[in-house]
Amino acid sequence: MTPDGSIPAGDHLVRRTLTEEVLTPDHPPRTASAEFERNRSALLAAGHGCLVCGSKGSAEHPLEAHHWIEWSGWEHVDPAKMAAVLQRIDVYGYGAQLGAQPIQSPDDIRNLVLLCSSAPLQAQPVAGGHHRGVDMGIHMVTFPIWLLQLVVRDGVDVTAAIASVKAKDPAMAGPQPAGG
Repeated sequence: MTPDGSIPAGDHLVRRTLTEEVLTPDHPPRTASAEFERNRSALLAAGHGCLVCGSKGSAEHPLEAHHWIEWSGWEHVDPAKMAAVLQRIDVYGYGAQLGAQPIQSPDDIRNLVLLCSSAPLQAQPVAGGHHRGVDMGIHMVTFPIWLLQLVVRDGVDVTAAIASVKAKDPAMAGPQPAGG
């Protein structure tokens, strides 16, 4: 989409409505375990940024550690199957490094990926960024479209994220025409 939210010539808009009904096992309220904090710190110390945009984060917009396999579903997880899946999406190399070492919790470093909590798009910050941002974050768009954001040419926006942000926050929409 262009900065004004219009569709560039030669492109077309595909609109989907996704409804999910997910059975999530009962679990205690989420807290950051010592293992989670240790592994998140290790990812940051290794210099990893947001997997999508490379942002290193900031005090106002820190990087967040996303669980590839959702924390809330841990009680339903077969750790051996989880290890096999994480071997295939080993973005940081920890799967190769740790090999067949069993996965004991969802906070295992192989299950974490850093994502930004605010992403600049067309010079506008999108709250939630590539983690939870509307029309942008891994929790908000289908996986194929989320992955597409990793590989598009600079300056190309394949989602309606900026239009969504501007619609929700008039201050971000920029100057309005007189009388409008």
